[in-house]
Parts: sequence; C-alpha cells; structure tokens
Amino acid sequence: MKILGIVAEYNPFHLGHKYQIEMAKKSSKCDAIAVVMSGNYVQRGEPAIIDKYKRAEMAIKNGVDLVIELPFPFSCQNAELFALGAVKELKKLNVSAISFGCENTDINLLYKIVDFQLNNTEEYNSSLKKHISEGLSYPSAINNTVKVLLSETCSYTDDLILSPNNTLGLEYIKAAKKIDFNVDFIPIKRHMANHNDDKITHKFASATAIRNEILDLNLIKTKASLPPSSYTLLKDYYKEHRLFNSLDNYLDLIYYKIVSSSKSYLKNIYDVTEGLENKIYDNACKYKSLDEFIMSIKSKRYTYSRIRRILLNILLDITTEDINYLKENDNDYVKALAFNSNGKKILNHAKENNTFIITKSSDYKRNGIDISKDKIFNLTSKSTNIYYIPFKSKENLCNLEYKKYVLYIK
Repeated sequence: MKILGIVAEYNPFHLGHKYQIEMAKKSSKCDAIAVVMSGNYVQRGEPAIIDKYKRAEMAIKNGVDLVIELPFPFSCQNAELFALGAVKELKKLNVSAISFGCENTDINLLYKIVDFQLNNTEEYNSSLKKHISEGLSYPSAINNTVKVLLSETCSYTDDLILSPNNTLGLEYIKAAKKIDFNVDFIPIKRHMANHNDDKITHKFASATAIRNEILDLNLIKTKASLPPSSYTLLKDYYKEHRLFNSLDNYLDLIYYKIVSSSKSYLKNIYDVTEGLENKIYDNACKYKSLDEFIMSIKSKRYTYSRIRRILLNILLDITTEDINYLKENDNDYVKALAFNSNGKKILNHAKENNTFIITKSSDYKRNGIDISKDKIFNLTSKSTNIYYIPFKSKENLCNLEYKKYVLYIK
C-alpha cells in the first residue's frame, strides 16, 4: 500500500490545504493520505482556534483518509522538535513519501542544505554564533549562515530559510535522516498567499489571514477561502461554544503561573535560557494584553514566536526535563483522531508493522500501556483540560482524553 504522509495543523483547514492535498496525491500516485496533525496546541505557540476533533473532521471531509495526532508537547515547540515528532509518527505508519508546502520546491537544494548542516556541524554552529553576535535575529542568522557557507556551490539560497514552510521542509528531511527513515519527499509550491499574509486578498488566503477574521468574528469574510464543509463546521462550532480560542484567553492564567512560581522554577521551563526567567518574572502583570507582554520580553535572539511558545510552556508546565525525556524515549503507538474506510486500511497496514493503534482510552490497556506512567498521555490530558478552561461549557469537556472516541466518517 502506497501511503502519502503530510504534516499539518489545519488551523483551520482552507482551500490552500485542499490544493496541496490534490497536488500531492497527483504527484505521488498514492493509494491513501495519512496526516499527522497538531492536537489542541500548534507550533506557533498557541491553542488552535477550534479543537483537534473538529479540525480532524475537516481534513477527512476534504480528501484525507486518516488523521493521527502529533504527540504533545512536540506540537507546540520549535521547528526542529515539531518536525522530529511528526516524522517519527509517520514512520510508524510506514508512509512511502512525505509532502509539504513550501516556497522553494528545489528538492535537491533542500537535500544539499540538510547534508551540509548535518555534516559540518562545527563550522555551521560557529558561523551561526558569529551572525547572532553581530545582532541578527536567530532566523536571519540561520539564513545568512546557509548563504555564506553554500555560496561557492549555490547561487540561489537567498531567503530560503526565512520562509517558515521552507524551514519546516528542511527539518522534515533532517529528522528522517536522524531516525534512519528512508522516505521520499514531495514539495508542493504554495499557491497565491504567503505564509504570514494577514489580510484576505484572494480565495487562496493564508491561515493567518483567515484566523484573524475568525477571531474578529468576521466568519463570513472567510467563506470564499474555505471548503464548504470547513465553513459549516466553524459556524456550528461557534454556535455550540460561543468561542474561537487564542492564547489571549489565557493571559490571566499565564500571569498567575508566573507570579505563583519562583524564578528557579521558570528557569526549568523548556527553552528558558540565559536568564530569561528574570525578564519574564519582572514584566508579569504589567500589561493588559498578551501582545504587549510578549513585546516587553522579545529581543533579537528571542523572537515573538519563541516567546509565545515559552509562555505556553509555562502555562502547561513543559519543562526541559520533559522534552529531554521525550526525545530519548519513543512509544510504539499512534493515536487516531479521525479516519474513513481507506484510512482504516492504513491503520491495518500499521498494525502489520507492529504499531499499536489507539482509538479510545481503553486501547492503551489493551495494548499493554500503563497510562499512569505514559508521559505523553498525561501531558496531553492535562493540556486538553486547560485548553477548554475558557469555554462556557467546560464541565462537559473535562477529561476528554479518557472519554473521546476516534471519529469514523463513511
């Protein structure tokens, strides 16, 4: 069975995603499409605007056969960890190829950059530190390092790394090499909108622009940029919950976690380094908006997105020890969120390759997994409960990791 893997967030699922799926399916000539998707928190360092169950449903209704969950907390970390967690999950499904959207589809150039980064670690890191010491932001330092070190053999690396999608593409390739996963990669050029365009100017709008309108409750403005099923699901979701989620909904909780903790505790939170805990602690409760708070901490080295991820780590108690443990300890299961009849074949195929399938909480015990000792399950369950705190109907949404079944769509 030829399975195409895609890493996604679908926050929310829009026409650009549908286009990527159609092009990837055509290019790969696959039998089925499996997506590993972020759960309730996404790589930008914030909660998804709607929960993972509805986003998985959107995907199945628009060409995907199976959605499995990207293990938390990999879903809301930097590009390297996000990609490593995702590619590990796709390896468990034994996918034949991985497709991703990007601005530069020269796969040979992407392979060349990855090989250089992996084979010239000392030279690469030295150049990176030099550019940072000169005052460049971390993404710009990476970009300049690649351009300088590959300038003798490549003349067209300009702005390759700075694109978030190209950065993730490189990390997917790098992750596959690190875990010895021999898989093909199929880049699909992004159609029309740039990754972070903040306005809808075309039906192929960026997820950022679509989210902006949704969070402003201008859902009607997004209709032309969404498949009909996505638009309907978004409308129904708001009707039920009267809320689209964002990190702004947790500012008071974040302040509480900071001021009720010690600086030594904050120092143990993942990605808090170089005394950043002092700046976070000293600026807490001084600002009325999350944006102002982040800007008070932001620097060239600590970008806006990185600070946002750190604040989310504080809210959810994600420590350096947690991340180090999860990087070194793999599990043998995938957690399915939604599938159709073709997706069921993917799961059966995975079972034949000794992968356990989780479709409901009782499946853990059936497969010999003690959830009381499973770090991913416990971190996910805690974070899911926190996700629903801003919801008016939160009492019906508590402990969903124990109660929710996979969604089967015929």
